[in-house]
Amino acid sequence: MIWSIENSGSSQASLLWLRDRSYTYAGQNFAGVTATSPETGTRYHPVMDGEGACLCSGSTSNDLVQILNPGEQVAYWSLFSVPTDLDSVTVEIPNFDPIEDIPIS
Repeated sequence: MIWSIENSGSSQASLLWLRDRSYTYAGQNFAGVTATSPETGTRYHPVMDGEGACLCSGSTSNDLVQILNPGEQVAYWSLFSVPTDLDSVTVEIPNFDPIEDIPIS
């Protein structure tokens, strides 16, 4: 899944709060972004590789923007493993309202 954040405000915004320290993913990453099944409420976290790294935007995959200036937008990605019969998910990005009914293709 590719997702983005845009600063539509008039001052700089810090993105450091996106990092999730609740899980044991190695390195800096955005493991806090999750997908949830609207039917069952099951929450899916990004896949972790065999070395403990999040298969999501992080220090090994691309530069993590720490400050987003007004009018700027940044795109990131997260890889989820969800059941094959799941047609859509709700995406949750920390400190934002959930984004519902994202189709899986």
